[in-house]
Amino acid sequence: MPITPPFRADQVGSLLRPAHLIAAREKYRKRLIEHAELKQIEDDAIRTVVALQESAGLQSVSDGEFRRQSYIVDFFRKAVGSGGLTAEQGDLFHRNEKGETIPIEKLVIHKPVKWTGPIFAEHLAFLKSISTRTPKMTVPSPIVLHFLGGSDALLREAYTSLDQFWSDVIEVYRSEFAALYQAGCTYLQVDETSLVKFGDPEIRATIERRGDDWKKLVETYVDVINAVLSAAPAGMTVGIHVCRGNRKGFWQADAGYEFMADQLFRRLKAKFYFLEFDSPRAGPLEALKFMPDDKTVVLGLVTTKSPVLEDPAMLRARVKEASAYIGMERLCISPQCGFSGNVGNTVMSADEQFAKLRLVVDTAREIWGEA
Repeated sequence: MPITPPFRADQVGSLLRPAHLIAAREKYRKRLIEHAELKQIEDDAIRTVVALQESAGLQSVSDGEFRRQSYIVDFFRKAVGSGGLTAEQGDLFHRNEKGETIPIEKLVIHKPVKWTGPIFAEHLAFLKSISTRTPKMTVPSPIVLHFLGGSDALLREAYTSLDQFWSDVIEVYRSEFAALYQAGCTYLQVDETSLVKFGDPEIRATIERRGDDWKKLVETYVDVINAVLSAAPAGMTVGIHVCRGNRKGFWQADAGYEFMADQLFRRLKAKFYFLEFDSPRAGPLEALKFMPDDKTVVLGLVTTKSPVLEDPAMLRARVKEASAYIGMERLCISPQCGFSGNVGNTVMSADEQFAKLRLVVDTAREIWGEA
């Protein structure tokens, strides 16, 4: 078993919320229960789901995002304070093979971004207290607000300068990383949901219609992410999950990695990547030839967009194919994404979810002799 993350069998992090937890959060919003009661229900649900992850054989455990409606919205809502974040109709959307679409809202900020106290650090501390496995926490990419809404979403009331916005965002991450580390976080995932999408012509066209030069924007995005990555404490392992969107089985971009390989793999100062390779939309494994020799890749070969269980022989063959470009010692395996990026994001049952996680563990043991 690797001493430090990522592990041979790993996971992205979000898990299906149980129905009673969703109901409890709705009661809390309607002020039918107090926060203390909601927290107790969350605590119990997290204990249960952590035990299931342990029994599946995973070395890294997540709280499943059970305390969060959306890791993106909850993170930035805490950073801008009460009334500082609102949602409006955006110009991006999720889509599927049938041509159906789900609109994606843009998040508009009305107050400057500022770290005033732990955002997810307390969540991590509880997770660490209930398991001997490595607790894993996920934070959104620092560029996501701009990607979703462009400058219009940021320069209305809170800012007159994007430079100041980026500076404030980086400082928020610097402070939160320190708080997470103090709470016991040694394994952090930054969910990068923007850069790879520039490989999709429709996405690039949308960005250009906003008035942005997408090439210059990508340069800025990489600089901001690198500034955030460099803020991680020395004892914290930080990886990047590269995501094309995942909502109720829908996706946002149809793009392989080759188009953005230089920015994603070479310029981005990440030590390892969770890469989606569960469908033809992700492009060929051959893109791994662009990965520098000092980086590790977690192959997202098991899909969270369908309940159908993958063929173990197919998974082993795909890992072998990937090893033609990256040494087996620098490869791991995982689902391609989380199972529930927000509360309503599900296309399978909890039993089907854990069958997939057990498949990841079993496959890793067959290939590497460890998980």
